[in-house]
Amino acid sequence: MRRSLIIGILGAVACASTLSRGNGEAVIADGDQPVRIALATSDESAKVGASGVWRIYSRNSANLVAKGTADETARIERRGSQLLVILGNGSVTSRESAPFLVRAPRPDTYVTYEGKRYRGELVITPGDGGLLVVNRLSVESYLRGVVPLEIGDRKPGEEAAVEAQAVAARSYAYIHMNEAGDRAFDMYASVQDQAYGGVDAEKSIADDAVESTRDMVIKYAGRIINTPYFSTCGGTTASTREVWWRQSDQPYLRPVSDAIPGTNSFYCDPSPRFRWTATFTGDELRNTLEKYLGTVTAAVEPPVSAASSARMSLGRITGFRIEGRTASDRVAAVSIQTERGNYVVRGNDVRFVLRTPGGSLLSSTYFTAESTSDGMGGIGRLVLKGGGNGHGIGMCQWGAIGRARAGQDYRTILTTYYPGTTVSRVD
Repeated sequence: MRRSLIIGILGAVACASTLSRGNGEAVIADGDQPVRIALATSDESAKVGASGVWRIYSRNSANLVAKGTADETARIERRGSQLLVILGNGSVTSRESAPFLVRAPRPDTYVTYEGKRYRGELVITPGDGGLLVVNRLSVESYLRGVVPLEIGDRKPGEEAAVEAQAVAARSYAYIHMNEAGDRAFDMYASVQDQAYGGVDAEKSIADDAVESTRDMVIKYAGRIINTPYFSTCGGTTASTREVWWRQSDQPYLRPVSDAIPGTNSFYCDPSPRFRWTATFTGDELRNTLEKYLGTVTAAVEPPVSAASSARMSLGRITGFRIEGRTASDRVAAVSIQTERGNYVVRGNDVRFVLRTPGGSLLSSTYFTAESTSDGMGGIGRLVLKGGGNGHGIGMCQWGAIGRARAGQDYRTILTTYYPGTTVSRVD
C-alpha cells in the first residue's frame, strides 16, 4: 500500500453502468463498481493477448483492429497520437485513434499483459512518456489480486485477518477512486497505492474473504475513510502527525496498543520485524545520507536546494541525535551533524534517509540510536535498535493476524485499529 496518507472522505458512490465486451457480453457485471489500475505508465510497447480468444478494438469498441487466440500475442506500439498492432506473424495493422481496448470475449478467459493474466479489460493510451496501460475491472475482482499480496498467503485460523485486509483495501480503493479527478486511472498497481498482481496473485483464502465481506467498507460519521495499513507496529500504532508530521490528525487514526491483555506479549510479535537492529559503518552512514538526504528536501532543516538533491557532499558525519519522541515512543526527528552543515529530519522521512546499503527503507521510526567514534571526530559506527515495520498508522497487519489467531472477528479487528469507526456496506 502507498505509504503516504491522503486524508479524505467519501459519500455515496454510484454504481457504474455495465461495460460491454465486443460480442455484447459484460466485461464488468451490472451493478459492480469499475476501477482503473495503472499497470504501466511509460511503456515503449505493450505485449498483449488472452488465455483464450482475444480482440483489440479502437475508439471505445467502434472498430475491430485485430484478433487472435490463446497461443498468439500481439504488440501495441505508439505512432504519434495513434496506435497500431504488430501481430505475431509480423503483419502490422493500420494506425488507429486511441484508446485501444483489449478484451477476451469468453467469461472464463482473461486478458494478458506481458504474460500476466488479468480480469476485465486492458485500456491502452499514448501519453507523454510512452504507453499508459490500464486494467479496468470491478472493485471486487481487483481486490482478489490485492489482498494476497498485502496480507500474505495466510493459513486456516487467520481468516479474520484476511477479511479485515479485504475491507481495509476496499475502503482505500473507494477513497482513491473518488480522488482520481481527470487522471486516466484511479490507482497504481504497486505499493505506491496497493500491490496488485491480477489473476496470478489470487489465493482461495483471499477470494473467500473478498466474497464474504463483499461491499463492506469502514466508515466514520457515516462516511468511508481512508485506511492506511502497514506490516508491524512493534507494540503500538501511531497517530497521523507522529509520522506524517505535515498532515492533520484524524480521530480514527490514533495510537492503539497491540499488547495482549494480562501478558507481556503483543499480538504482532510473531512478525519477523517485531524487533530489529540496523548497523551503519561511518562510510555507510555518509554514503546513505549523501545519496538520500536531498530526496526529502521538504523534511530537512535547513532546506536542501533542488540543485543538490541528486547527491550531496557532507564530508565526515560528526554527530547523530534523536530529537524527541512521540506519544507512541517513535522518533519525532533526528539531527545530523556533518562537516558541511547540520540537518534535522522529521517523522517518517527519517526512514527514507537512513536506508540500508541496498536501498531499502529503514523498518520504522520506533528505534534507539547508539554511535561510536572513529577516533578522528566522526562517527565510526551507528547502531539502531528498533521495532516494527512500516509507517505505523492504522491497521497493523501482523497484529491483525495475531488477533485472528486469538479468535477476534474482522469487525473487531478493524474497529480496534480504526477507533470510533463502523463497518457497513457501500451506500
